Amino acid sequence: MPLLEEYERRTAWKYKPVRGIFHTHEELIAKVRPDGSYAPFTGSTVVFRPGKLCRQVVPLIQQVIAEKLDGTDMLAEPLPASTVHMTLHDLVSPEMCGCDPKNESLYNNKIRTSLKQAARISEEIREAYTGRKITMVADRIVNMVSKSLVLLMKPCTEQDYELLMEMYRRFETGIPLPYPLTPHITLAYFKLGMIDGNRLGEALDFAQIRPENAPVFEFYPEALTAQKFSDMQTYSDLPVRICFCCDGGMNRSVMAANILNHLAEKRGLPVRGAARSAYENTQGRPVPETVWEVLEKNGIMPDKSYAEARYLEEREYSHYTSFAALTAGAVSRLSWMRVPEERIEDASLYFYGVPDPEYGEVSHEQAFAELYERAGRYLDAFEKAF
Repeated sequence: MPLLEEYERRTAWKYKPVRGIFHTHEELIAKVRPDGSYAPFTGSTVVFRPGKLCRQVVPLIQQVIAEKLDGTDMLAEPLPASTVHMTLHDLVSPEMCGCDPKNESLYNNKIRTSLKQAARISEEIREAYTGRKITMVADRIVNMVSKSLVLLMKPCTEQDYELLMEMYRRFETGIPLPYPLTPHITLAYFKLGMIDGNRLGEALDFAQIRPENAPVFEFYPEALTAQKFSDMQTYSDLPVRICFCCDGGMNRSVMAANILNHLAEKRGLPVRGAARSAYENTQGRPVPETVWEVLEKNGIMPDKSYAEARYLEEREYSHYTSFAALTAGAVSRLSWMRVPEERIEDASLYFYGVPDPEYGEVSHEQAFAELYERAGRYLDAFEKAF
């Protein structure tokens, strides 16, 4: 049976209207407190970070539903935009961990092990499928087992579905799941108690996706990441991926990425840096030999996959956890891409304003020394928080 045909058969229930009175699922109490706030709920998962269009559309759907249900006390606290993601594969959670979550030492070890394995597989996928994408159409807003409201996502073509399943199966070998992949984005969780399905159904009917104008979202292998969560509002990438962006993408960003990767590996910290240019006219220009010489002189084996400047493309919005703007040009580029401030501010505070050795403001040695010192301070703060 073709995958899309199987998907339609398996999700035929999505067209059933929400009506009547029902009680929230008994397991929801593990995630949501009676007052609608989120309870501690620790685990691990593998997700696609959303692209720009997805990050724009999903909050609008959430807002419409919340406004239509205003005063009904049906929904838990709103989920922040930073939590928006499409899950590829669940890993470890109190609901399915194979051990007693109250045994914190054993449970936390299972989480660490799952994240280490998932991070490795995610990196393999990123490398194997670089440049490809999965297109998904927003399919239907539904009540998911009386725990949450979700936006079902349907692959646009058989090829999209096949690529999605190829990635999914790589994780199945480690932690097989007792249920099939049903791609979705969580919009909201219910508040514990009785739900007025008639009022809820009216709100969903108003916000519902229409096939003729359903948005199509793009998900990239490079946006795949393992995540640890401590509750349903708090997710952390592992590893954290930082995109260093300077004007030319040939000197400061390349040195910063190499320095950060060297120091993070030395300290055993899950952080990875990449280098990009804020301006398209430097695309393909070679990185000066002086950059490699300075890195090697200071004991850093350079990553020469950055031998040429690479322009920060709009599609890379979802590829990184955060962005470090080293220059005003980089700030402008990220602003044009509408990258949220919370994904820029933290790393940029440490790296912004390093002088450019390209035009003789400082030597490459001086720029290296300043970047090295700043990277050390950034990792000190990261390690303390981590």
